[in-house]
Amino acid sequence: MTEALIVGGLTIDRFTDGSVAPGGSVLHAGLATIAEGARLTTLTVAGEEPAAREGLARLDELGGLAHQRVPSTITYRHEERDGVRVLILEVPAAASIGPGGMRDLEEPAVALVAPIADEVEPSLVDALRAQLRPALLVLLIQGWLRHLVVGEEVLPLPLDALTVEQARVVAEADAIVVSTEDLIEAPGDPFAQAAALRERSGAKPIIVVTLGTEGYLLDDPARDRVLASVPRRVVTGVSAVGAGDTFGASLAVNLARGATPLVAADLATDRVIRILEARPGD
Repeated sequence: MTEALIVGGLTIDRFTDGSVAPGGSVLHAGLATIAEGARLTTLTVAGEEPAAREGLARLDELGGLAHQRVPSTITYRHEERDGVRVLILEVPAAASIGPGGMRDLEEPAVALVAPIADEVEPSLVDALRAQLRPALLVLLIQGWLRHLVVGEEVLPLPLDALTVEQARVVAEADAIVVSTEDLIEAPGDPFAQAAALRERSGAKPIIVVTLGTEGYLLDDPARDRVLASVPRRVVTGVSAVGAGDTFGASLAVNLARGATPLVAADLATDRVIRILEARPGD
């Protein structure tokens, strides 16, 4: 059995220094999944640009790969304004991921669905559940909360912008992970953000709102209160790109292995710290 299946689009990331690299949640989460010692399969969509081919080769090295070819790869330009990372959409999703790529995949213990633009439709999640029957489904919902216009800054959308079908899939998930930066509701008040997401998602999912270096909030339906966790070790001076994807992948794998939500979230925090500590400084 595949331990973890990650679903989402590969990206091409362009940086202010002129460099280009493959990216996207599937790549960052895939590296974290392998770091957890899990067997990985990836279902993604990408074009044939050199950076995309490089990213696909990396994913292929990490484990099984189902790749849907399209004319162009989702491309973001990364900028920094006043110390805050800003994304500019350069190339939109050429197509949504189709269910045909799941035809030969094994049943996973956990599926991590991580849209980064418009490449994952709710119908794909339904097909995934029906065909592959993962024991757990974890959602990174940032891609469903993005205002996407070519040439413009990517801005967060309110939770009410979720379509009826997206909201249904969110409510049916076993766990949801989202960054406080991706929520437009109650900026600066992650407890209110977690409450707004709970109201939108209903009673079932485990909810984690990540807070960057300040840790996370955990809303576990099995507990009678929202828990806040602040790490004792903080990593600064390195790029934090992909930290949320790393957290989500580690959380998903450890939940699938039977860890409680609190233990899984703490293990995910430790994984993020170790990965950031291994990166070269800015």
